[in-house]
Amino acid sequence: MSTLFAVLMAGGSGTRFWPASRKSRPKQFLPIGGETALLQRTSARLGETIPPQRQLVITAAHTVEATRALLKDVPPEQIVGEPEARDTSACVGLATCLVEQIDPEATVIAMPADQLITPEDSFREHLLAAEEALAAHPERVLVFGVEPTRAEQGYGWLRRGAQLGDYRDRPVFELDAFVEKPGAADAEKMLKAGGYAWNAGMFAFRLQAMRAAFQEHLPDVWAGLKRITADWNTPDFAAELAREFPRLPKISIDKGVMEKLRGTLMLPLPLDWDDVGSWSALERLREADKAGNVVDGRAVVLDAQNNLLASDEGCVVAVKGVDGLIVVHTADATLVCRRDDDQGVKALVKELEARGLDRFL
Repeated sequence: MSTLFAVLMAGGSGTRFWPASRKSRPKQFLPIGGETALLQRTSARLGETIPPQRQLVITAAHTVEATRALLKDVPPEQIVGEPEARDTSACVGLATCLVEQIDPEATVIAMPADQLITPEDSFREHLLAAEEALAAHPERVLVFGVEPTRAEQGYGWLRRGAQLGDYRDRPVFELDAFVEKPGAADAEKMLKAGGYAWNAGMFAFRLQAMRAAFQEHLPDVWAGLKRITADWNTPDFAAELAREFPRLPKISIDKGVMEKLRGTLMLPLPLDWDDVGSWSALERLREADKAGNVVDGRAVVLDAQNNLLASDEGCVVAVKGVDGLIVVHTADATLVCRRDDDQGVKALVKELEARGLDRFL
């Protein structure tokens, strides 16, 4: 059995959580739904199954030091900063090249650094099941599919095929297809039909399988990454990374590699999972009052119902006579939008940038 290694993808900006999430403190640094940062909980969730010494974190260059401060037990050289965001294909490819230098026989679990998953002991068992499935099929890549609980339109879905076998008493299936983010009607149909899962953006692979996938589908990206990582742990690495990485194409790992592969496996995750993708996540993480208001922080509410209210420490939100709003107050910025339009916060952030208000981003 190979050694399990984790790649934590921590380069996201979390714009849908503005104004709490900023470039200097993106979503994974926020204690959403708990007392510690999402990034810390992601690392700790792996337990002794994948201890910090076998974790690699890919983050933004300007958050490397903050990440090292949060994850003190992860070797500092294994926290690497992207000089420019180039989406997940460059992130995963970079991580693959680096893990090859640490442990050429590793099985890698790649995951976003800003999700919530419980129970954690069951999650770790699923990681071990993935490792066993890939030991039996080292040439394949495995994706984790979250069992859906609602007709969600904000996620891509996975359609499972025939069952391939059981590993640690957990079924593993052939992946039949990736399904784009559906409309409401299609999401309802898939939920009722069964045999579908949400695409959690988590996957597992033996190094040789991902190497072969990049060489076939993104050969130029792989060649550039190999040039960069040849200098890892040398004085030349930072300069080479800064020079070469921004030249890589900006494409997701799903579009660039995963959707083109044949024989991909799918392991269902029948667990409580949340990608904490936008402010609406609060309604799943905090209990509402009798009027349907959800509060994170300090708020004063009079004659108001069905609102999501959040405030930074030292701030307060006060509302009266309103219904169905999101109100978020921080020291220097306030967000107000309809509760059913939380996805529109990303567009609002783009407008702030277009107007030259970068100091608030």
